[in-house]
Formats: sequence, C-alpha cells, structure tokens
Amino acid sequence: MNAPNMPRLSVLFGALLIIQGIIFWGLTGFEGARFTAAIPAFFGVPITVFGFVAMLAPAVRKHVMHLNVLLALLGVAGGVVMLIKGLGSEPSPEKLNKLLDQGILAVLCLVFVIFCVKSFIASRANRSAAT
Repeated sequence: MNAPNMPRLSVLFGALLIIQGIIFWGLTGFEGARFTAAIPAFFGVPITVFGFVAMLAPAVRKHVMHLNVLLALLGVAGGVVMLIKGLGSEPSPEKLNKLLDQGILAVLCLVFVIFCVKSFIASRANRSAAT
C-alpha cells in the first residue's frame, strides 16, 4: 500500500481547518469578541505553511512534519478539553455551534495525527528494509 503524500495531506488538513475557522467565526457574525471561533484556523495556517515547506525543502521535511503532528496533537487535546468543559453548560444554539466547532477541530486533528503516525511507521519500516 502506498503511503499518502504527507506534505500534500498537511496542506489539505490545514486548509480544512482554516475553512472551518472562517465558517464558525462567520456564524458569530465576525464579531471581534467572538474571534475564538476562528481558533481552528490558528492550527490550520501553520500546518498548511509547514506542508508547503516540506514540499519545497525536502531536507527539512522530517522536521516540519514532526512539527505538524505536534500542532495536530495540541489541536486534539485543546478540542477535547474544551468540548468536555462545554458539555456541562446550558444548551443554546450558540453553545451548540461552539461544541460543534471544538468537536470538528478535535476530529480533524485526530485523523491527521493517525495519518502522520502511519506515515512515520511506514517510513521507518522502509528505512529498515533498505538496510
């Protein structure tokens, strides 16, 4: 089975997080006080940039991909923690959007982490097989 091109996958997941941040911030009416709805974009921008760096500079690919998986792990942790904290609050349409935003952030980042781990394992196996 061919491993996915992780730099391209980084750009894809980063773009999805950016779009998510813009959509959920837009649902708040782009209010400055509710800018936290755009937090997924704060994860998406560096993941996307590091994906492009990995494509353009193969010498640093390993390092930037490790940074990407670290960012994604932080996204999973932050999304899950905030989702759990929000579950105890009173239900409202605004709270539902917030919970959905945090849940999607956690799921997207988790899926990306899984792809990264599989890629890291495949890369190590390929190196071992080559020696």
